[in-house]
Amino acid sequence: MATRNEWRKDQNALTRDILERVDSIAFSFDLSGRNKGCTLNHLDGSYGYITLQDALSGDWRVFDYTTDEVLATYNSISAVIKGGWKVST
Repeated sequence: MATRNEWRKDQNALTRDILERVDSIAFSFDLSGRNKGCTLNHLDGSYGYITLQDALSGDWRVFDYTTDEVLATYNSISAVIKGGWKVST
């Protein structure tokens, strides 16, 4: 199976919208029952999250969903998207 190089434009637009607005539902609800923040999917199939506190302060740190380790730090929402992340839907 071929790997993806980027998410669809509508997925990127939704990610930008949710992160810009710090959408309360996206940051407070998770189907797994383990809410850590806004859950993200990466192009490589991994999962991460951004905490509500980081989003409110404009710190775009992405944590590994399982280990809670910082995977990457970005200086903007655009950089998060270019880094291969999208909001889980």
